[in-house]
Amino acid sequence: MPRTTACVTLRRVQIDDVPMILAMESDPVVMRHSTGIKPASEARRQELLAWLREPLTDIGHWTVLADGAAVGWISLVPLGDGGRIQLAYRLCRAAWGHGYATLAGRLLCGHAWRVLDVPELVAVVWPGNQASIRVLEKLGFAFSAHEQHYDRPTAVYALPRPAGGSALSF
Repeated sequence: MPRTTACVTLRRVQIDDVPMILAMESDPVVMRHSTGIKPASEARRQELLAWLREPLTDIGHWTVLADGAAVGWISLVPLGDGGRIQLAYRLCRAAWGHGYATLAGRLLCGHAWRVLDVPELVAVVWPGNQASIRVLEKLGFAFSAHEQHYDRPTAVYALPRPAGGSALSF
């Protein structure tokens, strides 16, 4: 990629994005519906830099850019339970409420349908994360099941592959 719609662009996560990721991971408000606060330490920075050296694939992580500024990330990653691919995203607090997650989700779902041979995408939501549920519903995801992920109860939402496997319209 990069792909653009309205004012959102996606590009692969880069070294320049590490400070933004560290800031999000250490923000308790951003992380309250996520995998837990990670201190913005030198050790964590080194982990992220090592992760960025891994080879790129059709799944992975992209930076969400709004008007050219990095405001979060979005990813397609294995859910870890037998082949399901998870759409996940996290935005900086200042980017909340602008529609960026929905726009970025449309772009990445379109990418998934063009390049991945999967019957559906899934998303894992912490109980009470109504903002994320609204984003997923705008993208066409529907509640699928309550499951245990990341050592906690979650709701799983699913988006079936569009008929004919075509990309979403923008």
